[in-house]
Amino acid sequence: MDINKSFDVYLKELSKNQLIDIIKDYNKLIYIFDDEAISYNNKEKKNKIVNKIIDIKSKYVKYVIESLDLEDYNILKKLILKKVKNDYFNTNRKLINYLVDKKLLFQKDNLEIPSDIYILLKTILKNKNVYSYIKTWNRIYKLVDGVIIAYGLVDRNYFDIIISGIVDKDKIIPKIDFYYKKEYVIDDKKIMSCKLSSKKRIDNYYKNNKYKMYSNKEYVAMGNNSYHYAIKSYKKLIKMLKSNYVFKNEDIKFVDNNIVIPYLYNSLNEEDIAKKNLEETITTLFEFKGEKLKHKMLEEIMKIRNEFPLWEYRGFTKIEVNNE
Repeated sequence: MDINKSFDVYLKELSKNQLIDIIKDYNKLIYIFDDEAISYNNKEKKNKIVNKIIDIKSKYVKYVIESLDLEDYNILKKLILKKVKNDYFNTNRKLINYLVDKKLLFQKDNLEIPSDIYILLKTILKNKNVYSYIKTWNRIYKLVDGVIIAYGLVDRNYFDIIISGIVDKDKIIPKIDFYYKKEYVIDDKKIMSCKLSSKKRIDNYYKNNKYKMYSNKEYVAMGNNSYHYAIKSYKKLIKMLKSNYVFKNEDIKFVDNNIVIPYLYNSLNEEDIAKKNLEETITTLFEFKGEKLKHKMLEEIMKIRNEFPLWEYRGFTKIEVNNE
């Protein structure tokens, strides 16, 4: 990444619409950070709009950084404060593309950062209060992810109950609305997973308000993809794997990342496809002496899902519904 010209030089190279987009983003952020909006007019001269952006440059950069989650904060910190190899940029292209979109970085022949933005970022990323703020809001990002994992769709009234005890709860909706990694959509009535497309299913979920209530700690665990650690069937699976294979802690992490998490957390709306993909994944990753062990592993992993919240049951598990 090249440290290059000053921010104003890059801004002058942008179109008027691109400049106005920066102001629009800033005006979204002020609802979160209790600042004053910037007025603008499409008929204003380009230089005037550039000057308005330069005036709020420091606050804009800080607000954008404070809208990141903890993972992205740590990636950016390493990117700015340490020397990294080229493959680090490729691995973290999603964040880099976002920062290019927000005009903190600029993609020319090489990736470039304005010299004054670089200095600002170094200061912001070393600020302990910024880290503390991001860490606090990271938990809320994970909580909302967990709510979506539990229900698929939640009406805003019930969501308000979930967040009722959180400090700055009124800022949560504008905060998550600006969060670029969210996999849900927000409107006045509901928050809904992007995986939901069937109007009939959406209507059914929205009308069914018999939710199973979880603690905020449990929602965060779902958002962190760690909720299954406490499930009895998962513990039984790990015990079975250790009995049949030479299994270490890193192997458990491998099974989590490649088998359990994709099946439980990422395939909630595609039951048949999820089961098929699960079997194909197990066959690819493990060597079996016979079909018996393969089917046993498949069976044990599927049992975990019976103790996992399901959308169609509004967060209740299959076991809980069957035992009613």
